[in-house]
Amino acid sequence: MTWLKRILIAIFLLLVIGLILGWFYVGSITPDYSESRALTGLNAETEVLYDTYGVPHIYAESNVDAYRTLGYVHAKDRLWQMELLRRIAPGRLSEILGPATVETDKFFRHMQISKTTDAAVARYKATTSDELRACVNAYLDGINSYVDSDETPIEFTVLGIDKTTFDIYDIHNIMGYMAFSFAMAHKTEPVVSHISERLGSTYLKALDIHVDTSTTMIKSHVSGDLAAQLSTTAHDVMYGLPHPALIGSNSWVLSGDLTASGEVIFANDPHIGFSQPSVWYEAHIETPELSFYGNHLAGYPFAVMGHTADWAVGLTMYENDDIDFYRERVDTQNRNTYYHNRQWKPIETAESTIVVKGGTDIHLTLRSTEHGPVVSDETMGFDSSEVVTMWWTFQQKEIDLLKSLYMINTAQKMEDVQAGAALISAPGLNVMYGDKAGNIAWWAAAHRPIRPDHVNSKLILNGTGEDDILGYYDFEENPMAINPPWGYVYSANNQSVRTGAENYPGYFLPEDRAQRIVQLIKAEDQWDVYKVKMMLLDQTNNNSADIAQHIATVLKAAGISDEGQQSLASWDGSYDDKSISPIIYVKMQLNLLKDIMIDELGEDMFTNFKKTHLAKRCYHKLFTDATHPWWDDTTTAAKESQQDIITRAYERSLSELKTQLGADLSLWRWSSLHTLEHVHTLGANEMLRPYFNVGPYEVTSSNEVINNLLFHLDEDGTYEVHGGPSCRRIVDFADVSGNSWSILPTGQSGRVKSAHYKDQADMYVAGEYRRKLINRADIEQAMTNRSVFRVSE
Repeated sequence: MTWLKRILIAIFLLLVIGLILGWFYVGSITPDYSESRALTGLNAETEVLYDTYGVPHIYAESNVDAYRTLGYVHAKDRLWQMELLRRIAPGRLSEILGPATVETDKFFRHMQISKTTDAAVARYKATTSDELRACVNAYLDGINSYVDSDETPIEFTVLGIDKTTFDIYDIHNIMGYMAFSFAMAHKTEPVVSHISERLGSTYLKALDIHVDTSTTMIKSHVSGDLAAQLSTTAHDVMYGLPHPALIGSNSWVLSGDLTASGEVIFANDPHIGFSQPSVWYEAHIETPELSFYGNHLAGYPFAVMGHTADWAVGLTMYENDDIDFYRERVDTQNRNTYYHNRQWKPIETAESTIVVKGGTDIHLTLRSTEHGPVVSDETMGFDSSEVVTMWWTFQQKEIDLLKSLYMINTAQKMEDVQAGAALISAPGLNVMYGDKAGNIAWWAAAHRPIRPDHVNSKLILNGTGEDDILGYYDFEENPMAINPPWGYVYSANNQSVRTGAENYPGYFLPEDRAQRIVQLIKAEDQWDVYKVKMMLLDQTNNNSADIAQHIATVLKAAGISDEGQQSLASWDGSYDDKSISPIIYVKMQLNLLKDIMIDELGEDMFTNFKKTHLAKRCYHKLFTDATHPWWDDTTTAAKESQQDIITRAYERSLSELKTQLGADLSLWRWSSLHTLEHVHTLGANEMLRPYFNVGPYEVTSSNEVINNLLFHLDEDGTYEVHGGPSCRRIVDFADVSGNSWSILPTGQSGRVKSAHYKDQADMYVAGEYRRKLINRADIEQAMTNRSVFRVSE
């Protein structure tokens, strides 16, 4: 029997290996980067030169021909990514991925982004200029020309699905998902409401959230169970998506007054969840009317960031508050009506069906009010009589991001870029700019809602009308800086300057990166590209050092002066392998936060809180202020002090670390706990993981440093990186063609057999860069392949 069992197991393993290799061979034909073929719709022959890293340099006789060719080559490398991205917002992942993504689809169906897409497409068809529409249609035609060709990426073969063509609805759905992925309100406002209602304003002030409970607490009432569920659902969905969410970013632009050459230097590194393939696809277009090197999202025709020989533009998240939640007053006798502006109104309903591959179709009733979609329905897992709706600028304003990006991509001067930025409604973006003429600029681009004075937008609001949005500020009232006398502009998702009497509400990240960026810029007035490269890789957090030293002082006062305490006392905040301090500090972050808060919040709400931007914002104040009420452990009769809690957390942290890593502290390495793996959709399957995932790598750095390699504070003591710089970009206007640089986390291609699937991954981890080429002579020297697309007969 034993031998029979071994034989059966061996046969089974051989079958599995055979299937994997079969799929690998049949489905992943190596992309042909040296093809010569007719491309339907071209008006003249178009040439594509691929450089050493697979970046296509497209030479065409017209913009329309260039975008048609871009659509084709983009699909060749990223069709599977395009397929996933277009399905998220309309809730159609389960059609291809089965029951595993049903909850994600339900979430997005209830967000009703598709409804917004329908309205946006109708406006697009009615108002878009012929020039813009021609380029968009050409890009779609290029994608569809590839879809109709013989090559099929392996993912389609493995999952047994067909390639299908793309249309304008897909572009708008992609835009809808990317806008929603910025949103932090789902994760944050339910938590803040819970703290406000259960604990009051004193507890919120210790978290750097100031709430006047006399005017807002009663209006914002929502049950603790519902608040926890809203936050948990958003966390689970956004961190379980098969395509990464946008998280944050850094950018700074230095005027010639601060550079050794006297010319502007531009730097940008958008922070996005890691995945394989990586988010950005680089492409360079040259036509008689257009010369642009851009970073493109899958399935989107116009680059989101890029540069010419004369100017560069980049983005970070503005983090403005463009989502509000409303608790609707529903008629107890008729649950299908709600009270708003002194009237009883019907709740709108629409039927929707999720098709589930290999499972049972799911039928939903989607509901909405004038505020927006109902996000608390039973079909989303809620067991509550309360009706909570979501108001979102993206769904309330006319969004014209296609026109905005087209204007920026085709801009000739700074004023053209500013005009394009002014069209951005949502998501809020910091548009960063520098040029060869010496100009530097930053614009906060968003339609910012005007709220009544009494409203605190961090709480769940009253839906009867008095808390409603009053209008929007004009673009000219947004924060911005153009050629400031101090010689630089920057953004690190931190609070922007005041635009009136009060700071504008948002989900701004802590000042850690911002302070470090300003500190480094001010310390130098002879900046060059090498120094900027090193700055993008900086991994020091001054606030972490301050907190660690405070903890060490408290421990010493309690009579503790061991190796760990001494390490924290001398730490400079650098997350490297030179000391054990990062390991102890990060473990302390979790245990200290837990000991301070879990007695008041409970396990579920605490888990939600520690994943929000609020947790990062509050560390310094919460850990160093001895007077706030959080220190007391409400589960004991005694009243604990800061010293009591810090000592307890430290002793437990050191004990847990010794169990995990051994008693010899000199052998501990931060990078052994902090790892990076770029996960492919199919790589989530353990058998397919070696074929599709890239990594894992041991990495240093941390959260909220300039080289922002993000992780969650997990109980197991390992810190897997889930997001970070999705690219690093530098443009030196002293020598744009010879001294501009970039790096992607893995590579240009999403095709597993491509030479460019992961050819930048080792470089990225090592902190290396590659040149961005825009001169034809340089491109031809670095050319590895050449494709020619002919006019169709």
